[in-house]
Amino acid sequence: MIKLSNVIKTYTQGQVQTEVLKGIQLEIAKGDFVAIVGTSGCGKSTLINIIGLLDSEFEGEHILKGEDVTSMSEQQRAMYPNEYIGFIFQNFNLIDEYTVKENILVPFLYSTHTYDMQYIQELIKNLGLEDKLNDYPNQLSGGQKQRVAMIRAMAHKPLFLIADEPTGALDEANRDEILRIFKRINDQGTTVIVVTHDDVVASYCDRIYVTRNGKVTLKEVTTDEN
Repeated sequence: MIKLSNVIKTYTQGQVQTEVLKGIQLEIAKGDFVAIVGTSGCGKSTLINIIGLLDSEFEGEHILKGEDVTSMSEQQRAMYPNEYIGFIFQNFNLIDEYTVKENILVPFLYSTHTYDMQYIQELIKNLGLEDKLNDYPNQLSGGQKQRVAMIRAMAHKPLFLIADEPTGALDEANRDEILRIFKRINDQGTTVIVVTHDDVVASYCDRIYVTRNGKVTLKEVTTDEN
């Protein structure tokens, strides 16, 4: 489903160039549940922004669902995430003027998908937001905002879900519930990619990729770690 070949990402500030990703080779198949781990500033967020079509300025090849991303038109790249990708942002990216319910249904404003309200209500119930649907983001705690962002990303049943530190604002009980939901979604066929520094979160995944010095390597995961 996802194949990166020799992907290089360079940031330029003035006359200084910094190569953040250095010839990334990465393949993620349909139905995979993978973690991307690494220290702060190692390129994790840059990598998932490229995977999720939020960043198209890079060198190398990016094949997504059999299509070469670099050959897509700007309009295609803009619409693709709304159709196929769920993205859970670390800083939530909720719309302040929208209620919780309106924020959750935002993906359907720009998509051809119709929503399965029963499925969405199940997510809302599982994440304990049933009494918050008419509230606005400024009335929510950090953990509640995170859960709204998660439901919004999963509401249109994306082919693959990208989560950037999805449990960082949650307590242990809510973290474990989120991970169970991820696992259930993955068991139903959704590819899940989680960026995390939490070993517990990574332990739920089938494979762990480590980012270091602009490179990505596969960590060997033993049975005991799962």
